[in-house]
Amino acid sequence: LQEQFDLAIRIRDKTSEANNTVIRIRAIKAQVLDRLSKSSDARLRAAGLTLNTNLSAVEEAVYQVRNQSGQDPLNFPIKTNNRLASLLTVVNRGDGKPVGNVIPIFNDLIRELREQTDRFAAVLARDLAAFNVEVGRLRLDAIK
Repeated sequence: LQEQFDLAIRIRDKTSEANNTVIRIRAIKAQVLDRLSKSSDARLRAAGLTLNTNLSAVEEAVYQVRNQSGQDPLNFPIKTNNRLASLLTVVNRGDGKPVGNVIPIFNDLIRELREQTDRFAAVLARDLAAFNVEVGRLRLDAIK
């Protein structure tokens, strides 16, 4: 039971990490739209488009953004956050040590998530920094 609990907690934490990444991306995208609404500067728009495009790529790798109806999960593949949550359901079934391929699958999902969070960090370092330079040039509030 302890092994089951320990693994469930680790999966829960990674699911939260995935979901928090999506929440942060959406918050940044909302701030970008706000800054773009305050200026028609071409350089700002170009930097904003690059930033939003690269943020969306990470978001779409972590979370299925096309789900609108109950039928959509059948039409569009599930992404990392949902696969983690599904794995948690498998681990929590029954009472006992995790069996089968649960650990290797979890390790694969950790690697997938790490790739995307590293990609997100790179977008922040490169594209958000470039956007904030343009925002500063126009004396608008930087995105944090």
